[in-house]
Amino acid sequence: MIRQETLVRRIILGFMVATLAGGGAVGAVDAPRHLDAAIRAQERRAAARPADARALNDLGNLLILDGQSERAEEAYRRALEISPDDPMLHYNLGLLLRQVGQHRAAIRELKQAVDLDSGDAWGHFQLAMLLEEKGRNTRAVDHFVQAFLIEPQLAELEVNPQLLNSRLVARALTVAYSERIANLENAPRQYRQPNRITRLLVPETKRRARAQEAGGGEVEAEAGVDEAAPDPRKRRKGKRKPQPESSGGA
Repeated sequence: MIRQETLVRRIILGFMVATLAGGGAVGAVDAPRHLDAAIRAQERRAAARPADARALNDLGNLLILDGQSERAEEAYRRALEISPDDPMLHYNLGLLLRQVGQHRAAIRELKQAVDLDSGDAWGHFQLAMLLEEKGRNTRAVDHFVQAFLIEPQLAELEVNPQLLNSRLVARALTVAYSERIANLENAPRQYRQPNRITRLLVPETKRRARAQEAGGGEVEAEAGVDEAAPDPRKRRKGKRKPQPESSGGA
């Protein structure tokens, strides 16, 4: 399940994505109502608590929503001076730097975020997206895989519409699926084989229908939980039954 803290990230991220889709200009979409009053109140909180990095972070978030990218960056950097090992601050600054076109600096900040918190799925995903934009596909796939292994919901369009902006997601999902299956140490050996799992997920009625369309008649039962896997040393007699093709994905 997605952590509650990431809900705020998704709101800020959604605003940034909409801004970039509107031509890349900060403030290209309408700001939330009562934002001016919220910014003034947060400025007072930050001034009253000068050693509170989270107060400055919250101020930066509000300033982003108002399209004030320079002031937001200043707030994030001031927060990092107070709390340099806070991965959330590096993540937020990285998103902002990406938004304003400072891609190298954004990569550094997002890399720092996942180095400090290797379990941050959103951090891995945003870093992967940026690496893909810069043509560093191998590293991008690595971070996509980490994101999907940590938080499988990030592979769902309803949760993460940014999937549509990547050409590497399918490859990363295949790798993540294979790694997840390989790590099932308690599963029988045959169930750590991705193609075998894929076949078992196809309903039996569909398998039979496909086999009959191919002219193979009834299909033999697949080896499952209650059946022993066939011994590969024994050759089958007669015509080999056609099998449905593996989808190759998760």
